Amino acid sequence: MLTDIERAMYGAGVAEALADDPFYVSVCVAGGVRQLLARYVELALIEGEQAGRVDLAGAEGSGAAIWSVPGDAARKADAYAARERELAVLLGAQGYANFQAIVTNMEANLAPHGLSSAWYLSIAGVRPDAQSGGLGTRLLSHGLAAADRAGAVSFLETFNERSLPFYRRQGYQVAAKFFEPVTGADYWLMTRPPGT
Repeated sequence: MLTDIERAMYGAGVAEALADDPFYVSVCVAGGVRQLLARYVELALIEGEQAGRVDLAGAEGSGAAIWSVPGDAARKADAYAARERELAVLLGAQGYANFQAIVTNMEANLAPHGLSSAWYLSIAGVRPDAQSGGLGTRLLSHGLAAADRAGAVSFLETFNERSLPFYRRQGYQVAAKFFEPVTGADYWLMTRPPGT
């Protein structure tokens, strides 16, 4: 388990990487995006440690990948509910309403793709000054290897079109492109079969 100091360090690093993402911009309207997003990532790290998978890379909070994986349904539900309670306070009324609406929209788009038992790469980010040196590939390699050993499909959703080539190099392919009305932005669903 990470310490609070380590979570804060990785939260800040990932927040730097994702601060321009339309999803996070839309939910972090109650204050500075980087500040709120850093705590948002910390809460996701806690949830990942309790009921998913967390991989870290580099020194001083350079990068983190947070996965939702199949497992104890009650444990997952408890961890998710605890994060939701914290998010409702952190994001404020409008930010949390945006969060709920975006998640509802994205879940509706995801439902026809039959990924309920797949591994979900929920959050992945590498601090900008640590990018372009292979750290992102190393960061994802551990989770992808674990998904391969489990024979599991994995998927992710990204609002960043520039990230598509990176994820393709990790074996993901675009399964669909959607427009998300709260953010006013397009995003891509990408899937990866095991052993790719």
